[in-house]
Amino acid sequence: MKIRYYILSLMMCIQAISCDKFLDEKVDANLKEADNLEDLDALFNNTQIMNYYAMGLGEASADNYYLDNSSWESMEIVNRAIYTWGDEIFYQTSVNAWLEYNRTIYYSNHVLSQLKKIVPEVEQNKHANEIKGKAYVFRAFGLYKLLGLFSKSYDQLQSETDLGIPLRLTDDFNIPSQRSSVVECYRQILDDLYIAEKLLPMEQKNKHLPSVNAVYVLLSWVYQSMHDFDKSLLYAEKALTISSKLKDLKNYSSKDRFPFTGSEEEVVFIVAGGAYSLLDKKYCKIDTVLYHNYSEHDFRKKLFFELNADGSYYFKGSYMGSRGLFMGLTVADAYLNAIEALIRIDRIEESKTYLFTFLKNRYTDGHVPALANKTKDQILKFVLDERRKEFVMRDSRWSDIKRLNKVDGDKIIPTRMLSGEKMVLQANDNRYALPLPAEIIEITGMLQNPR
Repeated sequence: MKIRYYILSLMMCIQAISCDKFLDEKVDANLKEADNLEDLDALFNNTQIMNYYAMGLGEASADNYYLDNSSWESMEIVNRAIYTWGDEIFYQTSVNAWLEYNRTIYYSNHVLSQLKKIVPEVEQNKHANEIKGKAYVFRAFGLYKLLGLFSKSYDQLQSETDLGIPLRLTDDFNIPSQRSSVVECYRQILDDLYIAEKLLPMEQKNKHLPSVNAVYVLLSWVYQSMHDFDKSLLYAEKALTISSKLKDLKNYSSKDRFPFTGSEEEVVFIVAGGAYSLLDKKYCKIDTVLYHNYSEHDFRKKLFFELNADGSYYFKGSYMGSRGLFMGLTVADAYLNAIEALIRIDRIEESKTYLFTFLKNRYTDGHVPALANKTKDQILKFVLDERRKEFVMRDSRWSDIKRLNKVDGDKIIPTRMLSGEKMVLQANDNRYALPLPAEIIEITGMLQNPR
């Protein structure tokens, strides 16, 4: 009862603060404080706060899907604005990515703060360290997702001055929020993950909880976002030494409503978003060019998508085994991050070994795409196409577009068509850094992202 009461009290407190003034008011002084490791550890079992979110805002902003005009017009102003990369995308709603990731960060900071007040017995040190490691991973993950949404992509020449996100590293709401630079944010994320690496078990039976394996996969993503492909490769390969088993897609049936169960061995860390409005099968139609880019010999074409009555396709391939969208980490992430990194650092033949292992689990026997005699640029393009096909509806496409437009000559230009009007988002447009909630800007006085 004590643990349940503590979790409920903390949830009510944070939600009340968040809905009224988001995350910039003082916590209720009457909030019951945890006084032992069990209470703190119990917070990380609250998956609704730590692992599950309302929607994938990055996926909703990206180009893997489209809405028809009638669907768009039927939606609330919030969703219409997200779809068209508007100047305000929250309109004081309490269900949004800014709130939810910051709430996860707050929980993590609260645990870290409380741990400082507890002197564990010698036999409890391992438990205390694991709790600390979990807190650092959840905080790093929240910061990384926020940075990918609300800041510009990493740029070696500009990220010292580009606006990042507020680095809230304490649960003290009296400390004002200020935006750090993009570089400072990446450094903090890396620091958190380096600490966690030394504190966590290699793997977790409960995939809602972070592990060293999850740390390594996330580090491979972070370094990839920073265009540091040597280190992205380093941590992707570290992850693959822990777990390298991929789903063999020939073992799944496209006749199932949801082909995947959510318990596949390939999953490393579970984070999910609800299929909320824009991304609900009722409205969300898979981009036609993307759909036809899947070979008929690619198992994903039938496992991921189902035909609509109007001839379009909807997505059904979430690893959650439900309509909820999987936004976590998998073994496939490590493979594809390692493959891309190897190509970019001119270790092409090594990349092919990983690539063949990946492809033979995605394509029918005898129809694995041949890569012999392909140039570096051709293989890279093929791998980037595979990334998009593998990570469809995984909330990673938005950050991929942003980083690829920084490192590649061929730019990705998302477009929307509504009422015959074509809207275009040019490469490196300011709107790739989504606008912070207007209420947050008003409360804190922080600078808004330029439009």
